Amino acid sequence: MKLKQAYPSGALEPPCAQANHFLDEKTNRLLYKYNGFTIISIDLPPGGKEYYRRISDGNIQSSPFIQQLYLAFDEPQSIRVRFELSGDALNMRPRRAEDGEAILGQCGRPTLYGANGLYDVLQDLLIEWHGAEWEWVYDRIQMTKEGNSFAEIDVEVGTTPWVINLRMQYYRKHLNYAYHKPWDWRPDLKPVAGWCSWEAYRSEIREEDVMDAAHFVGEHFKAYGLEYVQIDDGFQLPMVPPEATGIVADAWLTTNDKFPSGHAGLVSGIKAHGLQPGIWTNAVVTNSEFASSGTACIKDEEGNPIKGKWIQYVLDCSPETLAEHVAPYYRGLRDAGYTYFKTDAIRHLIYDGLHEAVKLGLIRGDEAEAKFRAFIECARGQIGTDAYLLSCWGVLSETVGLADACRVATDSNPSWPAIRMQLVETARWYHTHRILYLNDPDHVCVRAPQEWAKSAISLVSLTGGLLMISDKPEHYDDERINMIQRNLPPLTTVTAETGLLDMSMPAFAWTHIKGYAVDLHKADQKDEKRNEDYTESAKAALHPFTTLWAIHIQTVDRSWCVAGRFATEALQASALETVKLGLAPDREYAVFDFWKQEYLGRHTASIPCRELDVGSCQILAVHPINGRPMLIASSRHVSMDVISVQEEQWNHGELILKLKGVVGTSEDYWIFVPDHFALSGERTDGASTRITSEHETVRLTIHFDQEEAEVILTFMDQTQEDKRGNNSAVD
Repeated sequence: MKLKQAYPSGALEPPCAQANHFLDEKTNRLLYKYNGFTIISIDLPPGGKEYYRRISDGNIQSSPFIQQLYLAFDEPQSIRVRFELSGDALNMRPRRAEDGEAILGQCGRPTLYGANGLYDVLQDLLIEWHGAEWEWVYDRIQMTKEGNSFAEIDVEVGTTPWVINLRMQYYRKHLNYAYHKPWDWRPDLKPVAGWCSWEAYRSEIREEDVMDAAHFVGEHFKAYGLEYVQIDDGFQLPMVPPEATGIVADAWLTTNDKFPSGHAGLVSGIKAHGLQPGIWTNAVVTNSEFASSGTACIKDEEGNPIKGKWIQYVLDCSPETLAEHVAPYYRGLRDAGYTYFKTDAIRHLIYDGLHEAVKLGLIRGDEAEAKFRAFIECARGQIGTDAYLLSCWGVLSETVGLADACRVATDSNPSWPAIRMQLVETARWYHTHRILYLNDPDHVCVRAPQEWAKSAISLVSLTGGLLMISDKPEHYDDERINMIQRNLPPLTTVTAETGLLDMSMPAFAWTHIKGYAVDLHKADQKDEKRNEDYTESAKAALHPFTTLWAIHIQTVDRSWCVAGRFATEALQASALETVKLGLAPDREYAVFDFWKQEYLGRHTASIPCRELDVGSCQILAVHPINGRPMLIASSRHVSMDVISVQEEQWNHGELILKLKGVVGTSEDYWIFVPDHFALSGERTDGASTRITSEHETVRLTIHFDQEEAEVILTFMDQTQEDKRGNNSAVD
């Protein structure tokens, strides 16, 4: 999609060039301008003597371009600094989480305690600051009348320079995602949830299986946010292409005998349940006669077609080949009505196929990359910008700028090693999430042991990943149905941290770990020794990397943090420091455990947390207390709750909740009530209610008679009543 907003300078591509400084002597304001924006404004105190970097004096690295600015005074000064960026800017910690720290995500545009950076998405510009005490002026990034973003901080600057680093074209140049050009194109960043046939049925899938699944997920999950039914491997003809003289598209456009109604029947059947149809395709070529006789596949110097692992024969991806063999099946499947495309084996196309040709001296490395890119461009061009494109599998820089989502992990299944891989790879690649594309950790198999499944689906939902479930309908018992519903839809969470990968940490591929190889056809087997294998390694750190997350959620009227503890390794009982979650350590917080449905009390600098066995999780809502009754949790969604709570208002002793739910269902909402308040009345529209007092909370059970409901709770402030009583006594 094209940018909705042009930059003031009129130049779409932000330059790898310096921000120029200007000193406005009338206002005593130091300004730095870049790409048509005054990106930094610093109000200098009167009478002080300041030292700062000027113009090109601040370049510390030319490629990739980094500009360093600094400011110092002859004596300590308090200053206010304003950053103004494009309409899409985020608070970003300019480094990755370390052991003991939470991985940071954000839903909304909050400003996070200690997160010393701002990232301008549309300009691919990272600004970070170091060397002085500072704090945010506002709890969120603000918007100007012109539609630009701005944030302000107060900084204590002294004789030691306070440093600001500007990293122009940060993801494109500094992190080397060369095709990342957000000023030209942005992926579809909507939340995505669906059902995938692969791990449920594998290649044995039949038409009736798809229809049964569509009926089941439509009935149980559509109202909660599930959108797609995606058919995976098993519908196509067995040979690609079917005939030596045919085209590759024939294998994909004609279904096999297990799908007698063809694509038309599949699409109409899925849509009949109010769902969108998705389809799997593959870059593979398997017909040896086709590969040998035609010109579509790459041949060695002796004229024999080359082969690559998993990919078989390798399409040469020339414009002619793509136009004849690839474009027709993407266009044909789009015309058939599919709106979601999973393009598989493209990792093998480039690494095991085109790079094999490079090794043999048949093409150059840059030609291999160009050919691969041309394949993905062909797919995108034929399905259109309104269809959803998932590249599968592996983090492929070459798909940036074309794919809406990228699968960041290898194949998953219901075994613990596979689920652990999903958790670990989600953490490893989180700095790319909703910046380059949506991250997909592969489908969640909810038929796995319940605690494992709960961990996987909770993490995908909270982090805003691509959420596909993949089980037969008979595996969905009442508890698992409830678990799935609590996690739909996934959030629109964006990474709130960035930086280089830790390359000393191994990429987790469960199929290659000694002692963890499993039979894929018996992948639901339990790993009986999982605890003893991981307990020892967890003793070094209370929360090793991958185990602790902090998702900061902000709506128009609410702000809170969801802390997630995921036991990729056994976790000890511990005191979780709020500062490690990106929260101010001197505030008081009301804490609620989602899966336990339990209020854990008020805490400030640390939160006591229970021990977790390998594979289990703990999800905590951490709400800053504001001195009045306030909503702190719900049973509807693991976010507690950015989904069903449309609005929360406090107006002269009344807490007004506007809710949206599934008609005929009941949900619980917990209201924190300070000591000096007492519930004195309740009015409801669109629902029936039941109220239960629990410790410092009121549990509000809502039965939705209509999709939208309003609840008004009236509270009496005892301190105000006491004041009135004292005044009356005096009178």
